[in-house]
Amino acid sequence: IDISNHQKNIDWESISKKESIYFAFIKATEGESYKDKYFKYNWEKSLKVGIYRGAYHYYISSSTGENQAKNFIEVVPKESGSLPPVVDIEEDGLSVEEFDKELGNFNKILEETYGQKPIIYTVSNLYEKYIKGKYKDNPIWIRDIVKPPNNDKIEWQFWQYSNRGHISGIDSYVDLNVFNGDENDFKTLIKIKE
Repeated sequence: IDISNHQKNIDWESISKKESIYFAFIKATEGESYKDKYFKYNWEKSLKVGIYRGAYHYYISSSTGENQAKNFIEVVPKESGSLPPVVDIEEDGLSVEEFDKELGNFNKILEETYGQKPIIYTVSNLYEKYIKGKYKDNPIWIRDIVKPPNNDKIEWQFWQYSNRGHISGIDSYVDLNVFNGDENDFKTLIKIKE
């Protein structure tokens, strides 16, 4: 699943007892100043019930990558066993050159801080415009609620296949995702050694 303040108070105990949820991406920040008020609660409770989790940042085109990275780092703790940080790219508006510069700064700062290359979440048209052929070492998380991503066009590691999921413990719709790999691949991504 991926969640934010839109899901409000989540009953993580119900999720862990009744659902087969393996991982959760939790919204932490947006732009250079917004901080999700449910992040700390969700971050701590998801770990307590044994769900792997990672934090995501909603990237906006009107702020620098450096300032957005600082906002994320103020909120998200550096903890082993967490998924790599995520940059959520859903906004157009920058030239390719400006985007590359600012996202490059954002990625560099997060990788230096967390020791993991950020996962890039995006939709197909922005992948084509900004990401394709670059950021080859960053895991890709693609959103397509109509059809599976085409592996020949997008090498994806996560796929958001639904934005209308229903699960125990969450009273509203929730986004559903799948990982492209097995348990060993997943543990390699989050640097868990057997």
